Amino acid sequence: MGKSKKNIIKISLIVLMTICITGSVYATLKCNINMKTEKSEYNKGDTFVVDVMISNIESDRGVISFGGTLEYDKESLKLEKIEGLNGWETPVEGISYNEANGKFVITRNGLGKSDETIFKLTFSVKNTNKQNATITLKDMTIADGTAPAKVSEISKSITIKEQTQKPIPNPGEDTNNNQKPGDGSNNNNNQKPGNNSNTNNNVSKGDNTVTNQKIPQTGEKNLTIPILIGMVTIVGIIFLIKIKRIKE
Repeated sequence: MGKSKKNIIKISLIVLMTICITGSVYATLKCNINMKTEKSEYNKGDTFVVDVMISNIESDRGVISFGGTLEYDKESLKLEKIEGLNGWETPVEGISYNEANGKFVITRNGLGKSDETIFKLTFSVKNTNKQNATITLKDMTIADGTAPAKVSEISKSITIKEQTQKPIPNPGEDTNNNQKPGDGSNNNNNQKPGNNSNTNNNVSKGDNTVTNQKIPQTGEKNLTIPILIGMVTIVGIIFLIKIKRIKE
């Protein structure tokens, strides 16, 4: 075997070993991607946030890029905005996000291994007849600066409810059981103008209950007039006597 053939074999073995080592490094890149909402039920007109989170990263280097396709029920939901968090860039329409097909590719400002929120999606619920809506991330890939690794598809479903409105009270109706003007009832036992009922031990018409109310004495006014007449008469007699004495 010639010297040149030996060199070719050595080079081939080195290339093969490099490919095997590199392939095994790529295979170790793994992580979990999840979506989280504050609750699972929303009313029509509500606004809510979906957090896209990464966890359990298996990589010696750490992740630096993330891509995929965002799909959601556009008849029921409106995507208000996407906001990158924790060093991840915010997807920009026409640059890192295509609204028409939902595809996006974003990068981080440095390699990261921590469990964190990559970005958050803000949706508003439209006035729709549908009772459910689904948000999906598919065709996802994650990379640590070498070859990208695929991530399984994930979905998040929400229930859409009718807007619950508070009942409007009828005119004159007091939902707090407060006294209204002209109402003969009194929950606070206070006497109202024009109200003949009084729960504070006041006498009522036809009521035989004895109270502390002072009753005027019979004949009190009838004695006053004769007394006045008598006094006037006496004064008149005395006056006549004085005049008579003066004339005498």
